[in-house]
Amino acid sequence: MEINKRSLSMQEYQLKDKAYYKGVNWKLFDLVGPHATNILEVGCAEGLFGAAVKEKVNCSYFGVESYPPAAEKAAHHIDEVITGDIETLKLPFEKNTFDHVIFGDVLEHLIDPWAVLANMNPYVKETGSILASIPNIGHISIFESLLTGKWTYTQAGLLDKTHYRFFTLEEMKKMFHETGYKVSQIDPISFTTHYYEKMISKLAHVNANMGIHHADFENEARAYQYVIKAQKR
Repeated sequence: MEINKRSLSMQEYQLKDKAYYKGVNWKLFDLVGPHATNILEVGCAEGLFGAAVKEKVNCSYFGVESYPPAAEKAAHHIDEVITGDIETLKLPFEKNTFDHVIFGDVLEHLIDPWAVLANMNPYVKETGSILASIPNIGHISIFESLLTGKWTYTQAGLLDKTHYRFFTLEEMKKMFHETGYKVSQIDPISFTTHYYEKMISKLAHVNANMGIHHADFENEARAYQYVIKAQKR
């Protein structure tokens, strides 16, 4: 019997805490250009990120949201919301429309984010960009889980049950390159503790002893997610 993955996923979205749909990633927000006139946000949730952008920039702001209750609320905050799955939607926009297409913690929820990024390319202006935040599966907390024999899915976070894809920094860069973009800016959002710093130091020592060459291992292990600006090539 074939399992409808999208149906199961939608059930999981219904179980999420209400705060899940209200977040604003301010580091991603800072990448929005002051002169942008048209912006599309894929996975706009309840539209609070878009509302903040519209206060900062005089722009037309469009959203795509697959979870209908969130899309209904977003319609009160941004100019237009399309309810549907970005992986199957036929978008009603002209080519070269958007200064930014924004994916705030969205690409990891897609079955084929590579196809979505490639399909979005024609809608981005020649001077435009993709702005994205993506969780880093190379964070030290994941190493800790693996060392204790665990890979436990949760309602939110790095091992969110609704994540289909997992990326390290290198794989993020590779995905954008393969889909027609050039990464022009990457900034980490770090999370660490004294305990994690001790573990990072010891794992770096293991890398050196085993001849594993990963020059920026320590910084990447601190990064909980990355915010990325990628322009058309």
